[in-house]
Amino acid sequence: MQFSQPATARAINRLRVLNIIAKHQGLSRADVARDLALNKVSTSEIVDKLVEEGMVEETGRRQTGAGRPPTQLAILKDAKAVISIDVGIRNTSVALVNMAGDILRYERYPTEVKPAPEVLTATIIRNANKILARMKDPSIIAGMAVSLNGTIEPATGTVLSIPHWEWEHVPLNVALSRHIQFPVIVENNVKAMVTGERWFGSIKDSHSLFYINWGEHIGATWVTDGNAVKNDCQFGHLPIARTGLCRCGAIGCLETIAAGWALAAQGSAHTNEQDITVKQLCGRAQFDPFIDALIRKACDAMANAFIHAAAILRPDEILIGGGISALPEPYMQSIIDTFNQRASKRISSSTIVRKASLGDRAGLLGTAAVALDEFIFRRTLLEQLSMHGSIARN
Repeated sequence: MQFSQPATARAINRLRVLNIIAKHQGLSRADVARDLALNKVSTSEIVDKLVEEGMVEETGRRQTGAGRPPTQLAILKDAKAVISIDVGIRNTSVALVNMAGDILRYERYPTEVKPAPEVLTATIIRNANKILARMKDPSIIAGMAVSLNGTIEPATGTVLSIPHWEWEHVPLNVALSRHIQFPVIVENNVKAMVTGERWFGSIKDSHSLFYINWGEHIGATWVTDGNAVKNDCQFGHLPIARTGLCRCGAIGCLETIAAGWALAAQGSAHTNEQDITVKQLCGRAQFDPFIDALIRKACDAMANAFIHAAAILRPDEILIGGGISALPEPYMQSIIDTFNQRASKRISSSTIVRKASLGDRAGLLGTAAVALDEFIFRRTLLEQLSMHGSIARN
């Protein structure tokens, strides 16, 4: 793409103006022009067009002292929306999300055990259509994002591998696009969570961090300069113990001690209850020493695994997300304390371990952020252009 071409430059500047208004409510046209180093005429033309499109509104005047008060601008957050579908191992969450990240509609249903590709595809289509059927104006949908716990080919949305479902090279995006009337993007769930933390959470662009998705399985991604650079990290299969058969076929993986499936299996064997969840186990831990020890062992294993990761990657932060990050605070604090006590001072003083800010909404909001980025705001594109000095200023 020739970014210096006038038509392309205008499109890029339109995105820049839209994004700065979305991020900083109450700016005036002059503020936008100054902050983006654009001339006032071009800025005003772009803003007028966004107002005409119904994406931006003028909200009143801001008192600044002498002279005529400038007109403030704000994003019309319900002008566009996206559908977010977070496909988990146990449950699938579906939501309609506006441009501000507000969840307008939400549903959750059990994910079929080891679903066939055609079955899951049909289920996703059916639930997307349910959202559409309940909307007054389906035309506001800009697109849909689907996230899964697998290896995804970014360019095509093909699921290259989901080992626990025995999926290989499933063209999910192509299959969905045949039946969905708006654009679709398929993303790895951990990468989506990182995107969500960047948009709605506490990740700063300058940070290098190791993000952990601690849930039914244990996934991770390495993030630098705000971008996920490796989203197929097999962190859950780091060898931690000498015993314990993992679902991957290896012995002693971190998942055999700390993954949701392992905790549930051991909890079920202890309680003689089928399909017990980690949340239920936590509710009984204070009354059951076995369950308490089970969870503490998992926390201890996670802390040790974090030390290994920190020693190799030297991130500024290790961020714990996913469903099990909702453990009661004493357990989460024990991970942080163990990390700080056992890691060398050089590591513990330079790497902070903390809980991600989005909690159990990380997957759903992260998937929504992927769609908002791809189909409306294009922030990733703007960041790439800025890094390469390709953004024209006029």
